[in-house]
Amino acid sequence: MDKIDKIIEVILSEAQDQADKILQKADQDIARKRSEIEAEIKKINLLTDQEIASEQETIQIRTDSLIETRLRQERLKHRQLLIEEVIDLTLNKFNSQSDQEKIKFYSDLIQTKNIKSGEISLNRAEQSLLDPLLSKLGPEFSAGEISDISGGMIVKHDRIEENLSLDLIIRDNRAKLSVIVANELFTAE
Repeated sequence: MDKIDKIIEVILSEAQDQADKILQKADQDIARKRSEIEAEIKKINLLTDQEIASEQETIQIRTDSLIETRLRQERLKHRQLLIEEVIDLTLNKFNSQSDQEKIKFYSDLIQTKNIKSGEISLNRAEQSLLDPLLSKLGPEFSAGEISDISGGMIVKHDRIEENLSLDLIIRDNRAKLSVIVANELFTAE
C-alpha cells in the first residue's frame, strides 16, 4: 500500500498544487476585476461630480438671472410709480395756477389747435375763467354748458367737439410725458 499511498499522495499533491494555482489565478482575476471596477467607479463618480457641479453652476446662473430680472422689474415698477406721481403732481400744480395763467394756457391751447370759433365749456370750478377767456379769444367764441371734466375745456366748433380736457391731454400724451419725466428723474443712473 505504500506505493498506492505514494501515488495518491503525489496525485493529491499535484491536485493541491493545481487547486492552489487555480485559486491563485482566481484571486488575481478577482483583484484585477476589482481594480477595474474601482477605476470605473472612480470615473463614474468623477463624471457625476462634474455633472453635479455643472448643474449647480447652471442653477446658480439661472437663479442669478431670475433675481436680476425680478430686481429690474421692481426698479421699473418703482420708476413707473414715480413717473405717475410726478405727472399727478404736475396736474395738481396746474390746478393751483392763477386764473391768468390758466386763461393764457387755454387761449394758447385753442390757438395751437387752430380753432377759430366755437362754444367753450369749462368745469364747474373754473366757470369764473369763462368770461375773461371769452374776452381774450374774441366774439367768435361763446359760453357752452358746464362740463364734467377735472380741468381743461371742451370746444364745439364746426360740428366738431374738441375734447381739450386735461385728463384727455395727459392720457393721450402719457407716453411722451413718461419719457420726459424719466429722462429728468433718472438721467444719472
